[in-house]
Amino acid sequence: MRRRIFKGWIAAFALLLAGCASDKPEISYALPDHKPLDGAHKRVALFTVTEPDVYDVRVLRYPGPDSPGITLPGRIVGTTVTVAGRQADQASRTLRLSQSIKEWNFHVGRTLTDDIKKRLESAGYTVEEVHVADHRHTTAYRNHKYLGTYPAPSQPVDAYVHVYVEFAGYTAATPTQPYTPTLEVFMDVVNPDTKVRKYATSLVYGGPVPVEDANNLPADPKYTVRDFEWLCAGPAECEENPAVKGLRAASSGIADLATKHLLAH
Repeated sequence: MRRRIFKGWIAAFALLLAGCASDKPEISYALPDHKPLDGAHKRVALFTVTEPDVYDVRVLRYPGPDSPGITLPGRIVGTTVTVAGRQADQASRTLRLSQSIKEWNFHVGRTLTDDIKKRLESAGYTVEEVHVADHRHTTAYRNHKYLGTYPAPSQPVDAYVHVYVEFAGYTAATPTQPYTPTLEVFMDVVNPDTKVRKYATSLVYGGPVPVEDANNLPADPKYTVRDFEWLCAGPAECEENPAVKGLRAASSGIADLATKHLLAH
């Protein structure tokens, strides 16, 4: 009896793994041969991009036990940062950056929605925003698949376009090196009739390593901030927060990449 139950659990687990594997999106890392917006309506239903929970700070490398920190004349300081110390430092920076951007009333989700919409409209498409209270999106468990009910557009559309923000914030090679605006998104195009994914891609703007190809765009150097304190500057120091300026540029860059993929040009 126990053996049959055990075998049943194994079979169920195998089916679960098979289902997850089959649902995993085939992500394109090159421009498609044919544009995903290939219908005759010239209309797109664009999900309003959800605002990220926080604006993250990602520091790629901290001085470890065997790596010296900042070298000063005659001595070496900051020789060790523990794992716990690294996590606490990044959490503190993320909290401070998020609070700073909130003070400037900036929303990268709204900005990115507007940027993509403007570019598609310039290409001759009518873009209808569709809204959902909860995108029900979890990258690790659902492979970017929207699990809710698709909102009905007012008129027939060629596709639903869904953009998820996976990382929005700044990255630095080390805590004391310049901070670069970084925006990472996943975009999929869904058949409006069958609700089956037609196309999926991952797009990145910025980051500490400049890469330029169909899916990546280096940050403009003028938006790289020399240190974390200046990144979080308030109204007394500047007309617009440097972090906000960089993320506006990141939104524009991602919109350019997204349009290239959607229109295959």
